[in-house]
Amino acid sequence: MPHPTLGLPPDDVTAGLPDAAARLRASKKRIAQIALQRVVGNEEGFSDRYDEDVLRLFLRDYDRHIEQLAKSMESGNDSYLVNYGEWLVPVYRRRGVPSHDLIVMLGALKRAASTVLSPEEQKSSELYLHNAMMRVKHHQRLAGDHKGNSVIRFFWKGAGVGDDRWI
Repeated sequence: MPHPTLGLPPDDVTAGLPDAAARLRASKKRIAQIALQRVVGNEEGFSDRYDEDVLRLFLRDYDRHIEQLAKSMESGNDSYLVNYGEWLVPVYRRRGVPSHDLIVMLGALKRAASTVLSPEEQKSSELYLHNAMMRVKHHQRLAGDHKGNSVIRFFWKGAGVGDDRWI
Protein backbone atom coordinates (compact mmCIF):
# COMPACT_ATOMS: atom_id res chain seq x y z
CA MET A 1 0.00 0.00 0.00
CA PRO A 2 1.63 3.27 -1.04
CA HIS A 3 2.13 6.01 1.47
CA PRO A 4 0.72 9.30 0.13
CA THR A 5 3.05 11.55 2.13
CA LEU A 6 6.07 9.88 0.58
CA GLY A 7 4.88 10.88 -2.86
CA LEU A 8 4.26 7.34 -4.06
CA PRO A 9 1.53 6.89 -6.65
CA PRO A 10 -1.63 5.04 -5.59
CA ASP A 11 -1.99 1.37 -6.44
CA ASP A 12 -3.29 0.56 -9.90
CA VAL A 13 -6.76 -0.92 -9.42
CA THR A 14 -6.50 -2.78 -12.72
CA ALA A 15 -3.17 -4.47 -11.96
CA GLY A 16 -4.71 -7.48 -10.24
CA LEU A 17 -8.07 -9.11 -10.79
CA PRO A 18 -10.66 -6.31 -10.90
CA ASP A 19 -13.44 -8.59 -12.18
CA ALA A 20 -13.01 -10.90 -9.19
CA ALA A 21 -13.07 -7.91 -6.85
CA ALA A 22 -16.29 -6.68 -8.45
CA ARG A 23 -17.91 -10.10 -7.96
CA LEU A 24 -16.81 -10.18 -4.33
CA ARG A 25 -18.29 -6.75 -3.71
CA ALA A 26 -21.52 -7.62 -5.50
CA SER A 27 -22.18 -10.66 -3.31
CA LYS A 28 -20.80 -9.43 0.03
CA LYS A 29 -23.91 -10.22 2.00
CA ARG A 30 -24.21 -13.82 0.77
CA ILE A 31 -20.49 -14.52 1.24
CA ALA A 32 -20.62 -13.13 4.79
CA GLN A 33 -23.60 -15.32 5.67
CA ILE A 34 -21.95 -18.43 4.23
CA ALA A 35 -18.71 -17.73 6.09
CA LEU A 36 -20.39 -17.17 9.45
CA GLN A 37 -22.56 -20.27 9.03
CA ARG A 38 -19.45 -22.27 8.26
CA VAL A 39 -17.68 -20.96 11.37
CA VAL A 40 -20.63 -21.61 13.67
CA GLY A 41 -21.22 -25.05 12.19
CA ASN A 42 -17.63 -26.29 12.03
CA GLU A 43 -15.90 -24.69 15.00
CA GLU A 44 -16.84 -26.54 18.16
CA GLY A 45 -18.17 -24.26 20.89
CA PHE A 46 -18.09 -21.08 18.79
CA SER A 47 -21.80 -20.38 19.18
CA ASP A 48 -21.54 -21.19 22.90
CA ARG A 49 -18.77 -18.64 23.46
CA TYR A 50 -20.57 -15.79 21.72
CA ASP A 51 -24.14 -14.62 22.05
CA GLU A 52 -26.46 -13.47 19.27
CA ASP A 53 -25.33 -9.83 19.42
CA VAL A 54 -21.67 -10.72 18.98
CA LEU A 55 -22.49 -13.05 16.09
CA ARG A 56 -24.36 -10.18 14.43
CA LEU A 57 -21.29 -8.02 14.98
CA PHE A 58 -19.13 -10.69 13.33
CA LEU A 59 -21.51 -10.75 10.39
CA ARG A 60 -21.17 -6.99 10.07
CA ASP A 61 -17.37 -7.28 10.29
CA TYR A 62 -17.32 -9.74 7.40
CA ASP A 63 -18.44 -6.86 5.17
CA ARG A 64 -15.16 -5.06 5.86
CA HIS A 65 -13.12 -8.30 5.59
CA ILE A 66 -14.54 -8.88 2.12
CA GLU A 67 -13.90 -5.27 1.08
CA GLN A 68 -10.24 -5.53 2.08
CA LEU A 69 -9.95 -8.83 0.19
CA ALA A 70 -11.48 -7.14 -2.85
CA LYS A 71 -8.99 -4.27 -2.61
CA SER A 72 -6.13 -6.75 -2.48
CA MET A 73 -7.54 -8.71 -5.40
CA GLU A 74 -8.05 -5.71 -7.67
CA SER A 75 -4.63 -4.17 -6.98
CA GLY A 76 -2.66 -7.41 -6.77
CA ASN A 77 -1.18 -6.18 -3.49
CA ASP A 78 -1.74 -8.22 -0.35
CA SER A 79 -0.80 -5.38 1.99
CA TYR A 80 -4.41 -4.19 2.15
CA LEU A 81 -5.52 -7.44 3.73
CA VAL A 82 -2.34 -8.15 5.71
CA ASN A 83 -2.26 -4.72 7.36
CA TYR A 84 -5.98 -4.97 8.01
CA GLY A 85 -5.39 -8.27 9.80
CA GLU A 86 -2.76 -6.55 11.92
CA TRP A 87 -5.24 -3.80 12.84
CA LEU A 88 -7.95 -6.29 13.75
CA VAL A 89 -5.99 -7.94 16.55
CA PRO A 90 -6.37 -5.17 19.18
CA VAL A 91 -10.00 -4.56 18.22
CA TYR A 92 -10.93 -8.22 18.61
CA ARG A 93 -8.84 -8.56 21.77
CA ARG A 94 -10.78 -5.63 23.28
CA ARG A 95 -14.00 -7.49 22.44
CA GLY A 96 -12.67 -10.60 24.20
CA VAL A 97 -12.19 -12.59 21.00
CA PRO A 98 -8.96 -14.63 20.88
CA SER A 99 -6.79 -14.58 17.78
CA HIS A 100 -7.59 -18.23 17.09
CA ASP A 101 -11.24 -17.38 16.50
CA LEU A 102 -10.27 -14.55 14.16
CA ILE A 103 -8.06 -16.96 12.21
CA VAL A 104 -10.96 -19.42 11.99
CA MET A 105 -13.21 -16.64 10.70
CA LEU A 106 -10.70 -15.65 8.00
CA GLY A 107 -10.31 -19.32 7.08
CA ALA A 108 -14.06 -19.60 6.60
CA LEU A 109 -13.90 -16.56 4.34
CA LYS A 110 -11.48 -18.50 2.11
CA ARG A 111 -14.09 -21.14 1.40
CA ALA A 112 -17.03 -18.74 1.19
CA ALA A 113 -15.28 -16.45 -1.31
CA SER A 114 -14.62 -19.43 -3.57
CA THR A 115 -18.33 -19.55 -4.40
CA VAL A 116 -17.99 -16.50 -6.70
CA LEU A 117 -14.37 -16.89 -7.86
CA SER A 118 -12.81 -18.94 -10.63
CA PRO A 119 -10.11 -21.47 -9.64
CA GLU A 120 -7.27 -19.11 -10.63
CA GLU A 121 -8.83 -16.23 -8.72
CA GLN A 122 -9.44 -18.51 -5.77
CA LYS A 123 -5.73 -19.35 -5.58
CA SER A 124 -4.77 -15.70 -5.31
CA SER A 125 -7.51 -14.97 -2.75
CA GLU A 126 -6.36 -17.94 -0.66
CA LEU A 127 -2.79 -16.63 -0.80
CA TYR A 128 -3.88 -13.16 0.36
CA LEU A 129 -6.01 -14.59 3.17
CA HIS A 130 -3.24 -16.99 4.18
CA ASN A 131 -0.80 -14.09 4.54
CA ALA A 132 -3.31 -12.19 6.68
CA MET A 133 -3.93 -15.27 8.83
CA MET A 134 -0.19 -15.71 9.37
CA ARG A 135 0.07 -12.09 10.51
CA VAL A 136 -2.77 -12.62 12.98
CA LYS A 137 -1.25 -15.93 14.12
CA HIS A 138 1.90 -14.04 15.08
CA HIS A 139 -0.14 -12.28 17.77
CA GLN A 140 -1.41 -15.51 19.34
CA ARG A 141 1.70 -15.79 21.47
CA LEU A 142 1.13 -12.45 23.19
CA ALA A 143 -0.10 -12.45 26.75
CA GLY A 144 -3.84 -12.28 27.21
CA ASP A 145 -4.66 -14.36 24.16
CA HIS A 146 -4.23 -17.73 25.84
CA LYS A 147 -4.48 -19.18 29.35
CA GLY A 148 -0.75 -19.80 29.73
CA ASN A 149 1.18 -22.68 31.23
CA SER A 150 -0.32 -23.81 34.52
CA VAL A 151 2.88 -25.52 35.71
CA ILE A 152 4.96 -22.38 35.28
CA ARG A 153 2.19 -20.33 36.85
CA PHE A 154 2.16 -22.71 39.83
CA PHE A 155 5.87 -22.24 40.53
CA TRP A 156 5.93 -18.56 39.68
CA LYS A 157 3.28 -17.79 42.26
CA GLY A 158 5.33 -19.39 45.06
CA ALA A 159 3.89 -22.88 44.80
CA GLY A 160 0.44 -21.49 44.13
CA VAL A 161 -0.43 -20.25 47.58
CA GLY A 162 -3.52 -18.22 46.79
CA ASP A 163 -1.83 -15.10 45.38
CA ASP A 164 -3.56 -14.41 42.07
CA ARG A 165 -2.82 -10.74 41.67
CA TRP A 166 0.56 -11.24 39.93
CA ILE A 167 -0.15 -14.02 37.45
